[in-house]
Amino acid sequence: MSQKLNVAICQINPTLGDFEKNIDNISSNYNQALEEGANLVIFPEMAITGYPPQDLLNNQNFINQNINSLKNFSKQVTVPCIIGFVDFDNGKKFNAAAICQDGKIICKYHKIHLPNYDVFDERRYFKNGDSVGIFDLCINKNNYKIALQICEDLWEDEYDRKISNEIIDHNPDLIVNISASPFAKDRKNDRIELIQSKYANANCPFIYCNLVGGQDELIFDGFSMVFDSDLNLINMANGFKEEILFSDLSSKSLIVNTSSNEQLFRALSLGVKDYFKKTGHNKAVIGLSGGIDSALVACIAVDALGSNNVTLISMPSRFSSEHSKVDAEVLAENLKAKFKRIDIDNLFQTYLDVMSVHFEGHAPNVAEENIQSRIRGNILMAFSNKLGSLVLSTGNKTELALGYCTLYGDMSGGLSAIGDLNKSEVYNLSKWINKNNEIIPQSTLDKEPSAELAPNQVDPFDYERISPVVDDIIFGNSQKNVNEEFLNLKKKVNINEHKRRQAAPVLRVSKKAFGIGRRIPIVNHFHE
Repeated sequence: MSQKLNVAICQINPTLGDFEKNIDNISSNYNQALEEGANLVIFPEMAITGYPPQDLLNNQNFINQNINSLKNFSKQVTVPCIIGFVDFDNGKKFNAAAICQDGKIICKYHKIHLPNYDVFDERRYFKNGDSVGIFDLCINKNNYKIALQICEDLWEDEYDRKISNEIIDHNPDLIVNISASPFAKDRKNDRIELIQSKYANANCPFIYCNLVGGQDELIFDGFSMVFDSDLNLINMANGFKEEILFSDLSSKSLIVNTSSNEQLFRALSLGVKDYFKKTGHNKAVIGLSGGIDSALVACIAVDALGSNNVTLISMPSRFSSEHSKVDAEVLAENLKAKFKRIDIDNLFQTYLDVMSVHFEGHAPNVAEENIQSRIRGNILMAFSNKLGSLVLSTGNKTELALGYCTLYGDMSGGLSAIGDLNKSEVYNLSKWINKNNEIIPQSTLDKEPSAELAPNQVDPFDYERISPVVDDIIFGNSQKNVNEEFLNLKKKVNINEHKRRQAAPVLRVSKKAFGIGRRIPIVNHFHE
């Protein structure tokens, strides 16, 4: 480059479909970037609309508003700006990027590789772009050759067309990737390794601008990055919050590394915070059993929403242990959250009395156990309806997988905060929360997990052994030894699909979560 560029990478959190709010946020970031001396400003993939719009893309008014919003924004643009939007050309829709300058849109790029796996179904809506994104840009009377790509264009291994080779052949001065890449464990490191491996011979800086924020099940983590001409990582935005990352593309800045547990906690907290904010809620209610799962959800909710906005309700029955009652109250005190205890035993006995004539001749079984869980679900939903709170369900991934949960009981809720954490991860994250001081009572961590719906009941699984096996089943990983236990567990996972279809949306933090990324039929007679 003949002169250093001062680049502003605007890691923003759009709200899907709120064009006015999104443009206000984009304009605010753009103006702040100019005040700081930026001469190139970059926004993420689909910054105008939010991501993913899904079937809203079938609504022409949605498409038109997005295009009009971009045109209106472009009128205020002086120094060049790269921004993601949805283009409509000759009756076809494209996941696109626009380069705006001097009050107008000067060029557009259409995304070439369209992901169609896991949570992505872009081929349902978009057409593939054709031409690689190489543009000549004049900045401060200096000419730059900019290579522009969008998210999946970088993840090219599964595609015949290798965009990286085409870009390198053009000898660009700068490569820019704008993304809406959702969080998953280790995904940040995957991105770094991919960029450095694909563009090691590019001999120019590389900018990665990622979306941040929660959208339904998805959590976008940010971590926008700048690499110098030798592909050394020289600058990185913080994860899980809006930020403008400034860089001259050569000077190295301090990069703060966060542990995997901290990233996981911050991701879940952001997912809860944005789900509530973007759906118009601010208060949560959680059933607090005294067990580890509900304790972790309570910690996440308080971090996301503030202790004054979280109500924790203990609902003991005759089978609830004394230590569970105490642990629930101690946790609420430690979190400074609102706490209520509602004894359900009289309600439970009323159910038993009413149903006794109908259940005559049948030994007590899971039906009576589930009555307790459903009483609790009803109480939580009553608080939700009366006080305008949203119920957070507390089941983990291992339990959801194996069906060890009660429809219309402990599965009740508007959002599943830890439904993508296996039981071992629940314990690990809870221990991380307690690393400096004891928030979750140690006895909650130490005791055997139990639903406490029957006398002396404990969970029927060795979670330490079973959780990784269940994860392998969900992720589709092959087993070295496919034994009878593995096949039985796989069958159990599949036959409980009907429960998960009725579960609350699950915040996705792994590379394969229950929800939109996993599509198994409910009626399924194929069992290996």
